[in-house]
Amino acid sequence: MSTRTAPVVLGAHCDGDECALQLAVPADLDYFPGHFPQAPVLPGAVQVGWALQLAASQLGTAPRCREMEALKFQRLLRPGDTVTLSLRLDRARGKLHFSYREGDVTYSSGRLVLEPSA
Repeated sequence: MSTRTAPVVLGAHCDGDECALQLAVPADLDYFPGHFPQAPVLPGAVQVGWALQLAASQLGTAPRCREMEALKFQRLLRPGDTVTLSLRLDRARGKLHFSYREGDVTYSSGRLVLEPSA
């Protein structure tokens, strides 16, 4: 049995400590059957996890955080959605700013206080 837990990265543009990634939310993600069967949505914890994982691969940050600040979940991410994940690393403060958007619509955003790199 294969598991699908990651978004499909359609494109990425990174410049210094900022990155914009075009993501597709696959309909067959393992998170959808139990969250919720009749109206599947991508859990907020998964959105935070994707931001951490993609920042680690694109910006070289640690893939975990010790604190979350100003988290806002404003619109549901559903199977088949396409969004832009914007990442901005504030190295001086050790914070990763993220937002999932499509045009003028914000799905979620927040700041993650990163664990120091080992």
